[in-house]
Amino acid sequence: MKKRVCLILTICLLAACLCACGSDAGFSKEDLSLTVAGTEITPDTPVSDILAALGEEYDYAEAISCVYTGMDKTYTYAAVTLYTYPDGENDRLMELYCEGADVKTSRGITIGASKADVTAQYGGGYVETGSILSYELPASASENLPASLYFLMRDGKVAAIAVTAEHRAE
Repeated sequence: MKKRVCLILTICLLAACLCACGSDAGFSKEDLSLTVAGTEITPDTPVSDILAALGEEYDYAEAISCVYTGMDKTYTYAAVTLYTYPDGENDRLMELYCEGADVKTSRGITIGASKADVTAQYGGGYVETGSILSYELPASASENLPASLYFLMRDGKVAAIAVTAEHRAE
């Protein structure tokens, strides 16, 4: 009887530990924003709102979208790039990529932070591909790429920070 109780308690403890492993320090949709030069920006935001906040000093490029009906557009500032997708009458933010900018995540990570700083804030539930640490939310459909927050690392420090909206794969 004692062995059976110990076995059941051990199984329950193991199950509790395994559930805790996937917590990703609570990484959630609320973490998918960046503050750039004092302006909070989130994926899927109408790009016109972002352009109004960041100003008109950008380079512009467009191409016919391979996935959506309309034009994909890119707005490049000195240290910030906006990638958009067409959504009916609006263009929406698909990706915000920042390097060397006055940028911080919702949890205070900035350019120059260490990998230890990033994992202290967001946990160990990242995907590491080359020099990229990516925190991803589950996609709502199998044909979609997940919304994400990612960090480009150089010499052990954050060199760029980006957020992406969930979007259809190309």
